[in-house]
Amino acid sequence: MPPSLINKLNDLDDLPPMPNTMQQVLQEMESISATSKSLEKIITQDPVLAARILKVANSPYYGTAGQVNTISHAISILGFDEVKNLVLGFSLTQAFGQDYDFNGFTTKELWLHSMGVATTCMLIAKTAGNGFEPEECFTMGLLHDIGRFIMCKVFKEDVGKILELQDEKKCTLATAEEFYGLSHAEVGAFLVRKWKLSEQLMNVVRYHHRPKSAGDDEMLAAVVYLADQLCHKLAVGWSSKWLPKGVMLPKSLPLKKDDVHEIVQELKKRKEHLEQSWAQAVGG
Repeated sequence: MPPSLINKLNDLDDLPPMPNTMQQVLQEMESISATSKSLEKIITQDPVLAARILKVANSPYYGTAGQVNTISHAISILGFDEVKNLVLGFSLTQAFGQDYDFNGFTTKELWLHSMGVATTCMLIAKTAGNGFEPEECFTMGLLHDIGRFIMCKVFKEDVGKILELQDEKKCTLATAEEFYGLSHAEVGAFLVRKWKLSEQLMNVVRYHHRPKSAGDDEMLAAVVYLADQLCHKLAVGWSSKWLPKGVMLPKSLPLKKDDVHEIVQELKKRKEHLEQSWAQAVGG
């Protein structure tokens, strides 16, 4: 990261702290004693979060409209992992609160994309096997574009100029950022370090567009890289303009083209769920 950018970020006093609920859930995930009861306790400490979880559980997607009145019932309907993932996603949206609309995307669309990438990372991890932890991959996918939200919050003028440059160069937004000299991947890595999350997660966030540069974390970065491409192709949430024609399958991943095809088919099935149900956790 250029020293000038590091200095600029260090001088900011309005970067959000890690959401308390997110911190509790991440700690709970590391515990071998994590249960539905412990997750329920975390959720009920936050009335706004609890209301959002109940709203999702009562959505038409699950056919339970008006029938789910408790968090324990919501967990039984949605499943432990789904509720936990919703909590992570929603706690992050609370941290970044305001919705910023730009000529090209809204932050709500960015959140849906991030949730789509997180879900796809889980699908890739489960398909690839090879010691990948699906829940860990979910978190990495959820946070992969966290730098974009920081940029929308504190570098609004720069984001506008980057979007103009994207149209001028007819390239992806990530490429336009490289031309401009302000990378969401670098900004995201800065925030991950500030939040004192793992070095591994920081590397994945930093190199999710260039997994070969991630060193020992190349395979994890490659999971996010592939998931990001697939979600852009299927327009899950926000999708960048002028995407490459094909999808590049990183050689580091133990996957074949048929595996990717199966992942795509499963993602297509889940897209409606992401857009109808998860959208409520973002801002519905």
